[in-house]
Amino acid sequence: MRTVLRLAVTGAASVLLAMSGAVPGNAAPAAVAAHCTGSGCTGKSPVSTGCDRHARTVRRSAEIGPLIELRYSSACRAAWVRVTHARGGDRIEARNKGGACRHKSCYAKTVASGRSSAYTAMVNDKGIKAWGCLHRRNGNIVCTEAY
Repeated sequence: MRTVLRLAVTGAASVLLAMSGAVPGNAAPAAVAAHCTGSGCTGKSPVSTGCDRHARTVRRSAEIGPLIELRYSSACRAAWVRVTHARGGDRIEARNKGGACRHKSCYAKTVASGRSSAYTAMVNDKGIKAWGCLHRRNGNIVCTEAY
């Protein structure tokens, strides 16, 4: 009876370890820690750097239509723009500093055909205000307030 109990406990422990991703060789993704800060995040993906895990929406567009969100990671001190309910061809921009869309002060992303959402690369938001804009295919421009 003790052997059966020991086998049952060992089997249950193996299943729990496999489900948790703690077993070597298991394909479960490991947690991604943020690995950039401020200007070191400029132009990088919030997902690949892990900054999205520490993010919150700090500003939203007040317009009816696509939702533009300025996302901010306090761990990374960086911001980016996410849009949902958009149309292919719409373009979003994450901006900081002077607001002109120049390299290192703005990162843009065009919503792909057949898609309705997208996000930009990050801009430095360490002691700098950032905001996001959506340029619709019809020429309308909608921006969030700065944060």
